[in-house]
Amino acid sequence: MAVLEAVRKTVKEHAKQPFQVGYRLSPEEAENPGITMDDTLQFADVLATKELDYLHVSVQSFWAGSIRNPQDKKSRVKLVQERGGHRVPVIGVGSLHTPDDALQALQTGVSLVALGREIIMEPDWVEKVKSAKENQIRVTLSRDDQAELVIPDPSWQAIVNSPGWFPLVERQAK
Repeated sequence: MAVLEAVRKTVKEHAKQPFQVGYRLSPEEAENPGITMDDTLQFADVLATKELDYLHVSVQSFWAGSIRNPQDKKSRVKLVQERGGHRVPVIGVGSLHTPDDALQALQTGVSLVALGREIIMEPDWVEKVKSAKENQIRVTLSRDDQAELVIPDPSWQAIVNSPGWFPLVERQAK
């Protein structure tokens, strides 16, 4: 809360135009002890009273259930949305590769969806959607894509050496 208050104070003192303040959170940690979903929902309740412009729920897959309890299949993003989405806008993210994926996520009631890895894999994602070229959106990476995407070596090494982070294939069909 101290960090949030410091950010608010800085915005009040220095912002020359409206400046959105949100909070990005990872809802669960696999480690024990670590952040549990119950911790996150309680924290979201508190954050919802702080006049934030949004809560951004950061997960690898929008639809994924618990990383602690394999029997708990409910989307972590949907849990936060159901708990606090009526009080503060919720942004969901996580493996929303296609426009249909994004639309399906929006139908859960989240206010916005974010595209992170998708924009790294397909920098022209928005333009392709606008020009009805959705079928040309790259949804996987091959080890041959680094130069075309202009991804620096350290970032590329993290991408290819972090199993499950990006959808990697041997060679992408062109």
